Amino acid sequence: MGKLKVGVFGWITVVIIALIGLSIWWSSKAKEAKTENQKEMSSRETALLCTTDMATQYHIHPELKIIINGVEASIPPNLGIQPSCMTSIHTHDEVGVIHVESPVAKDFTLGDFFAVWKKDFSKDKILESIVALTTEIVVTMNGQKVDTYENTILRDKDKIVISYQNK
Repeated sequence: MGKLKVGVFGWITVVIIALIGLSIWWSSKAKEAKTENQKEMSSRETALLCTTDMATQYHIHPELKIIINGVEASIPPNLGIQPSCMTSIHTHDEVGVIHVESPVAKDFTLGDFFAVWKKDFSKDKILESIVALTTEIVVTMNGQKVDTYENTILRDKDKIVISYQNK
């Protein structure tokens, strides 16, 4: 039987195939490490994380309405969306749908959403309205009053209303 001759192009092909295999393996290991790191992040850190649609593993759409003294406040469109990426919590339009599209599942909260928005929300303040002796902030979820304020967990299709109003 004759000797098998492998020319220069054959060796180059072997090296290229080996490099592609190594690259795929390394990429999967890096992705696993990144996912593990994201699992360790707080919901706030994850909410502020700039990511892409391709990284989405957790996807929900709660709805938010904010009413200040009987007037509905607008929630800006494209909140958390940048030219090259978007935060894990963002909006696309003004209808109040919060898009939670995260690389990992977390118990995201209203506080996380307001952190992305860079606006205040607590039991004492909503946007620019501060609770006084004659006013209050009431939060309802699916028509039921809750007292969790910024710690209210966002769930798919929940209808959340925050009202700043007279007592």
